[in-house]
Amino acid sequence: MYETRRERNYLFSSQDGGAVMRAQISAACAEADGLPEQRLLNTDVEALVVYFLDKYSVAVPILDREGMEGSHHERQYAAYDQWDRRSIMVPGEAYDFEVPFTGEADVFHMQPNSFDTNPPVAVVSGNKLKFTIAGRTLEPEKVKHEVDSLLNSIDRYLAWHRAMWAGYPDQLGREVRQRITARSERLLQQKTSAAALAGLGIKIKEKPDDARTFVPPSVKQKIKPQLPPMRPALPPEPTLDKDTYQNILGLIRGAGRSIEQSSSRTRSLDEETLRDMFLVPLNAHFGKATGEAFNVTGKTDILIRHESGNIFVAEFKIWGGEKRFLATIDQLLSYLSWRDTKTAIVIFNRNSGFSEVVAKMRELVKTHPNYVSGPVRLDETSDSYTFSLPQDKDRQITVSLLAFDLGAKV
Repeated sequence: MYETRRERNYLFSSQDGGAVMRAQISAACAEADGLPEQRLLNTDVEALVVYFLDKYSVAVPILDREGMEGSHHERQYAAYDQWDRRSIMVPGEAYDFEVPFTGEADVFHMQPNSFDTNPPVAVVSGNKLKFTIAGRTLEPEKVKHEVDSLLNSIDRYLAWHRAMWAGYPDQLGREVRQRITARSERLLQQKTSAAALAGLGIKIKEKPDDARTFVPPSVKQKIKPQLPPMRPALPPEPTLDKDTYQNILGLIRGAGRSIEQSSSRTRSLDEETLRDMFLVPLNAHFGKATGEAFNVTGKTDILIRHESGNIFVAEFKIWGGEKRFLATIDQLLSYLSWRDTKTAIVIFNRNSGFSEVVAKMRELVKTHPNYVSGPVRLDETSDSYTFSLPQDKDRQITVSLLAFDLGAKV
């Protein structure tokens, strides 16, 4: 008496599905813990959670029964001789079937929380399940019955998997979110402590990947910022790229030259009225310029704002001698927050000897305790300098000095 002795390729048997789920969550949390500081602090938490949900998602397969194909073959097959207790090859026939599926092939190797003692037998090959029904003689009804029975068993296991994995996305998102939030808070606290230490005069070396500033999105059509690769959840104070900063300085220089060429009545206006004349071209291009606005510890003459932060800060003063000029620099620096890095001082001269005044300002700049380097010549009466912030000597900012001659006031 003979019976078939098939090689058993049991599905849903080689791995513990629950252990795989726990390993997936642990791997996602470990990757979150290993994210660079800049990526973690400058990316929206929910965007990161979505990333991890996509990367570590598990799609339970769905069989495409309509796409199943079979082929018929004459084939020797192994039959077991119960009397001699050995396998022998006998003539027979076989149907080889392929059933396509969508989803994760690895799920076919995992045992779900619910299972029976007779798992289905098939081979996973790419995105197809392959199985064979063989015998000495095969009746169509018997073949159909065996095919349906096998596919029903596979679908039953897949249904158990769907039930087991149903709560996985919520659990994964919850644990990853907790890791990201906890680490972000820890990093911010560490940075706050480091900043406080720097404020006590101990130099803290800046890391190459420290999150500092980002260039804001476009303000009207004139601003051409460099967008960051990450979208901050709570955007830090923005800063300008060099091209936009030079564009702003060009507008100020153009407006200043126009005032220089204006009537004596215009050139004799007071400091605040002169400043307001610069707001017109700045607002025409950027739409965010305000005059005499509060900033940090006092008022500054002109701010160009983006959302909740400043992208440009400027002071406008009439030349009043060495002490007043150095006090203007002190005043500007005192207004700046840590992220305000592009600034300007506009000086109006009403004294005779404008060239001497410009030369004197260039000498005085270098005597300031926060002076770092410069000048970089912008034009005959305008220069750019590098300063450090009073509250953080390692934080460098750009201060452009723009001087305009209004002639002696009569």
